[in-house]
Amino acid sequence: MRYIHVIKIAVLVFPIISAFLSLPFLIYHYRKYGSVSFFRFLLVYSFFFYILCAYFLVILPLPSRSSVFHYTKAYYNLKPFFVVPEIVMSGQFNIVDPDSYVFLLNEKYLEPLFNILMTIPFGIYLRYYFKCGFFKCMFFSFVLSLFFEVTQLTGLYFIYPRPYRLFDVNDLINNTCGGIVGFLITPLFSIFLPSRDKIDVSDYLRGSYVSVGRSGVSVIIDYLIIGVVSVFFGYFVRIKFFKILYFIINFFTFVLIPYFSSGYTFGKWILNMKNVGRGIDGNISLIGYFIRWFIVHILIFNGWLILLIINSFVNIPIYFWLVYFGIVFLFFIYCFNCIVVSKDIFINKVLGINSVSVIGIEDDSYEV
Repeated sequence: MRYIHVIKIAVLVFPIISAFLSLPFLIYHYRKYGSVSFFRFLLVYSFFFYILCAYFLVILPLPSRSSVFHYTKAYYNLKPFFVVPEIVMSGQFNIVDPDSYVFLLNEKYLEPLFNILMTIPFGIYLRYYFKCGFFKCMFFSFVLSLFFEVTQLTGLYFIYPRPYRLFDVNDLINNTCGGIVGFLITPLFSIFLPSRDKIDVSDYLRGSYVSVGRSGVSVIIDYLIIGVVSVFFGYFVRIKFFKILYFIINFFTFVLIPYFSSGYTFGKWILNMKNVGRGIDGNISLIGYFIRWFIVHILIFNGWLILLIINSFVNIPIYFWLVYFGIVFLFFIYCFNCIVVSKDIFINKVLGINSVSVIGIEDDSYEV
């Protein structure tokens, strides 16, 4: 029942962890491949969920600090395979007598088996998705197990006054063996799944077209950079000028920088993409960038800030706010629809602005 309880906690915590992992995950894969297939997304996030479950199995349930303070049991066990002589010395187990196998159902004797089972998926992920060889798999399985055991030995990184779980060298051995077993049985699973190379090539080919989702991630990166730069320079200006500073940096990011860098913003550069126009040279006019910036980044994305500034001088009726948030809602619904059907947003079509990928397939030997 403890294992089911741990998995339930992992299910509740995982959405929060995913929120922090999503942007780095998308940045890495959009930059490298240009797109993120649903299957890759499923593989990577299932790996994160597995690691979270394994970690929770190691640290949960958490006792109170006061109860741990009074613990007197040993901190560690450095005697390998101590369970084997115990089983032999007990006289209750006979390898040729199936009835005596019931004796092994004791939790103490099943624990080594559970420790092996716990890292079998780790070995499968390492070989199938991360393409690790045998010795790399063995090494990383050992490192994962060592991380778990150090977590226990340090009392959850010294949060507790002493360890509340036993550091056991047998766990290191069993977890490492589990990773090796996972490595060895991976072919049994991979025959039903596409190879990692095929997943990569498929994403490369899809990445030649810049999706609305990829463009959206580049905008998120740009706004994170705008926020950091605004806060940094905000220390040197009066608070009443901070909003003006923010709009100036916003203008530089989405108008001047892409105009003088042939279509790149910081976010687009990070994700290996850029803006191009309909003309032969692919350049976009300064007025084109300005119109898109004014409509998208001023009226839609920052319209609430404009309304707040105006409201500080004149009270704005509530229906103005309702209309604005209605427009924003419809805009994001429209963007979501563009993501689903893989088409560009309307303002880009009107202004003749397209986003193109600068990622190419370096290895022509791949076949889809």
